[in-house]
Amino acid sequence: MQIVIVGAGTVGYELAIQLQKQGHDVALIEQRRERVLEIAEKLDILVVPGSGSSPSALEAAGIRDAEMILAVTSEDEVNILACGLAARYGVPQRIARVRNPELTAAEGKMVLDGFGVTRFINPERVIVQVIDQIARVPDALEVFGYHEGEILISRHIIKPNMPVVDRNLMEILQLAGGRNFLAVALHRNGETRIPGGQDVLQEGDDVTTLFSRKGLETYLDLLDLGSRTVKSAVVAGRSLTAVQLCESLSQWVEKVVYLDPDYEHGLDSAERLEGVEVLFGDPTERDVLRDAGVENIDLFVGAGEDTSQNVMSALLARSEGAKKIIAISMEPRSNTLFREIGVDHVISPRRLMAQEIMDIIHRGRISVELQLRDMNLESMEIHAEAGSKITKDSLAKVWSPLHGKAIAGAIFRKGEVTIPRGDTKIEADDDVIVVCQPQMAPKIQKLFKGGKK
Repeated sequence: MQIVIVGAGTVGYELAIQLQKQGHDVALIEQRRERVLEIAEKLDILVVPGSGSSPSALEAAGIRDAEMILAVTSEDEVNILACGLAARYGVPQRIARVRNPELTAAEGKMVLDGFGVTRFINPERVIVQVIDQIARVPDALEVFGYHEGEILISRHIIKPNMPVVDRNLMEILQLAGGRNFLAVALHRNGETRIPGGQDVLQEGDDVTTLFSRKGLETYLDLLDLGSRTVKSAVVAGRSLTAVQLCESLSQWVEKVVYLDPDYEHGLDSAERLEGVEVLFGDPTERDVLRDAGVENIDLFVGAGEDTSQNVMSALLARSEGAKKIIAISMEPRSNTLFREIGVDHVISPRRLMAQEIMDIIHRGRISVELQLRDMNLESMEIHAEAGSKITKDSLAKVWSPLHGKAIAGAIFRKGEVTIPRGDTKIEADDDVIVVCQPQMAPKIQKLFKGGKK
């Protein structure tokens, strides 16, 4: 596929790398000449200096033959105009990064359609959704979601008080009352593998589990974490993301406090936020955090536009007694360091954006979504095409060559989530979440591809 990317920031650069690896013909448009030279040295792709709002730059990037444009600059206007111009050139798929909430609301979507945007991605919505998913699963090392959070993947360390200790996975499944969840990865003594039904969970095991959102309560009870769900939260920082996160959390968290370092911004936010206590002050000052009550808080999120402030306030909140801390980072290269110094979850908005766009691009094909941290495993979503081998028989028969190397964890069919068993048969147009060793991805792709195999 020939794809034009407008904007060579973190999002555009990540997309260019991933799409090039997958064999797409990629061209990148970027205004900053020094950035153009930098990327031209690193990637074997066409890099055009100029603006996505310039027809001449678009033509130099091959827009006449393109099948898709990804407009991902930090400016909504440039992204929308680039898509509008691409529509004039007959580009069928036109995706824009749009932050303005007026444009991403229901009424605004009609405006975007009129300007030629076929699909928009709102960074704040993506970030809020990810943090909300993390907040709903206590003590998780990692949490990922598919299909708007209907399917969740979570990692936990098994502790001695948990009811699952010294039980095999078949017994645990019976305790859960059936198909509520599926263990898809087991990390023990430095080795990671895909577990089977007879594997017995031990204290200290690092277990990755896939389950539907409806099964979350059962899953938490199995880990004796049901009583540790978030009941109070402090969100700190001046940003649209922080405000929207407060709105989301207030739907299910008993007490939410918004700590805004900007008085005027806080006043505006207070008018918008119902059921949220709004306080003013610098979240990197201990007295301010104490006034916000962080010593008794279940969740603290540094959600401003300043990475240093987010990380520092989160660590300070932890020292005051906050149970779980999350920080939004605009510096992806430092994320590993931030985790090492004590931040439970570090959120990289630009990388989340790139993942979201890759998901859209690959809908109907194979989509590598994430690599499980510290494990040689990947999670991906694959669409089952009509006539594919995977639809010919039960999983027990079709999947046997992949036993121990990959596992089908969940099926999304007509809006419903199913955790499969051996006698489950995948149907055409099912979306299937698979966890596998990276080298197995090509074989799995063949199973899901239509036609005679």
